[in-house]
Amino acid sequence: MSAMGQQTRISRRLALGSALATAAGAASARPPEAERRATAEAALQAFLKAFENDDLPTMSAAFAPDAVSFDPVVASPHGTPDLDLAALRRRPGMPPAMRALVERSRQTGGSPPYRDLTPRDLLIQVEGPVALCTFHLETATSLARRTIVLVERGGVWKILHIHASNAVTV
Repeated sequence: MSAMGQQTRISRRLALGSALATAAGAASARPPEAERRATAEAALQAFLKAFENDDLPTMSAAFAPDAVSFDPVVASPHGTPDLDLAALRRRPGMPPAMRALVERSRQTGGSPPYRDLTPRDLLIQVEGPVALCTFHLETATSLARRTIVLVERGGVWKILHIHASNAVTV
């Protein structure tokens, strides 16, 4: 084999080796799925803890700038939904009912935690930079169903969407 042919072969091997090393490095730079699920859950739990303690600055910081939400439908005293269509539409940022709940409980003069937000039946599904978190919050009279979509940006999980619905059992 000529010196030129040998040099070309070596160059190809070096290029292939470099490409494989780069691909392996990129794969190892992304944490395994179990670790990504754990970090997404930690972000969710930190948000829920802040909500339990009425920590509005931490709650607000948990939302992505482009986050949207759907508030739960609140039943009227007559058992039919209060159909204020404007309140039922998608809204930017933290759900207004969530903020109002925090502001009301702060006025009671109590101390944290103000509510128990222990997620039941928690399921976290991670796909790329998105984590879909579904769970229930149970009381004696209702089952509060929650879906929180987290997005990972710059290595930090932020809330991109919250959908809340309540099923009254009484």
